[in-house]
Amino acid sequence: MIMGAIKIIPAMALLASVLVALLAAGGCSKNEQKTAEQVNRAATEKGQMPYYDGLIEEYQNVLVGDPHNLVALIALGNAYYDSGKWKLAIQYYEQALLLDPHQADIITDIGTCFRNLGMPDRAITLYERTLAIEPTHQNTLFNLGVVYGYDRKDYAKAIRYWEQLLHVSPKHPKAEYLQATMAQFKKAMRQSTN
Repeated sequence: MIMGAIKIIPAMALLASVLVALLAAGGCSKNEQKTAEQVNRAATEKGQMPYYDGLIEEYQNVLVGDPHNLVALIALGNAYYDSGKWKLAIQYYEQALLLDPHQADIITDIGTCFRNLGMPDRAITLYERTLAIEPTHQNTLFNLGVVYGYDRKDYAKAIRYWEQLLHVSPKHPKAEYLQATMAQFKKAMRQSTN
């Protein structure tokens, strides 16, 4: 998500992504699933297809009654992330990690928030933490290449992470971009040694 423009997605897609992430990480309780469904229904009743404002309000209301609701914390982090409010996203993601510290996607998203706040070293630390949990995490491998290549100008490390990504996912959607950019990085490395 580092390179693309920020996209606003409908609340249903956001909700689905939260539930899928939770199910992949060992599931969510029936109570959390019910909460997600109730929030979506309430946000939908406030307007046509709800976007973040209604969703944020509803999930904040959930946290008033249940401050340890993992679904609500992740959904709020995602909503703030997708709307470019990096510090607020970090706040909610970190609360979610207190409840479930092995959420690789959340750790990576926190890293990306820090990168977007101009703190690439903090991002790298978090990305490395993600790889300790899930060594083939594709977004993390991609993001490490971006941070090393563009922020640190450490082209060798950027290439290493992107080659690892392409080894894990040879048909990655950004494979052509990665190949072209790695060629540019290699050219820059050759020029700097001349």
